[in-house]
Amino acid sequence: MEKIKMVIKTIDTISEWSGKTISWLVLVFTLMLGYEVFSRYVFNSPTIWAFDLSYMLGGSYFILGEAYCLLKKRHVRIDIFYSGFSPRKKAWVDMVFTVLFFFPLWGGLLYISIPYVILSWEIGERSEGGTWLPIIYPFKTVIPVAIFLFLLQGLSEFLRSMLVVIKGDPS
Repeated sequence: MEKIKMVIKTIDTISEWSGKTISWLVLVFTLMLGYEVFSRYVFNSPTIWAFDLSYMLGGSYFILGEAYCLLKKRHVRIDIFYSGFSPRKKAWVDMVFTVLFFFPLWGGLLYISIPYVILSWEIGERSEGGTWLPIIYPFKTVIPVAIFLFLLQGLSEFLRSMLVVIKGDPS
């Protein structure tokens, strides 16, 4: 049991650290868009890069925050019945749905995304939608990294539920 608790604590620490680190992207995102607005409306000189970087940074921020969101129990949950369950019954439900849906879905997405990212790096993929043709393979790399972090936090949640089922409480 102590080893399981240590694994949970390690994974939770990774999610906490990554979530807080990723939150700094909001500052970069805000400064970048602020510069664009200032440049566009004060100097009448819009940038050619702001649109592309805004969806790349915004998308990265969104997907990289999944694990932290799961750690903090901020994902949407339809709890018409769930909220009335005992902690042990909630843990059972969480374990079953994690095994049936969470791990297969996100594991499959991780499996599918890796060749997609490798190809992007091999061809030096660039965005064709932007006028300056920015490289996008670093941002595509964010996808499997974020999915891996999410799966890792899912493992922590599964183990935590398992402790509740076995002991009646996760601590």
